[in-house]
Amino acid sequence: MRNTNEQLQEIMRRAEGVKENRLIRKKIYASAFATAICAILLTATAFYLPHLTSESKDQVMQRYGSLLLGASYIGYVIVGILAFALGICATLLCIFWKDLRNKELKQKEQSQR
Repeated sequence: MRNTNEQLQEIMRRAEGVKENRLIRKKIYASAFATAICAILLTATAFYLPHLTSESKDQVMQRYGSLLLGASYIGYVIVGILAFALGICATLLCIFWKDLRNKELKQKEQSQR
């Protein structure tokens, strides 16, 4: 049987674990939100890019699927920056998710002992 100090230390250790898990979950939610926003901005930019340039609708329709071929270079820059931001957000989301899973597995192993 544990004495009072050992029980208190165990409670404090578990409380720290809960706080760490909450922090990681907040990071996951923030990364997921940022990933969704970047994906939405990237899609919206790709759809509305022909309308932002000074081309007529006939020229855009002739290209059928190519959104950036005749557009000015700023279209490439915008899409490139948004795609890069989307990649960063998705990478951070995966890293935070993996950290949370690893911590939960460690806590499960410790609780089984």
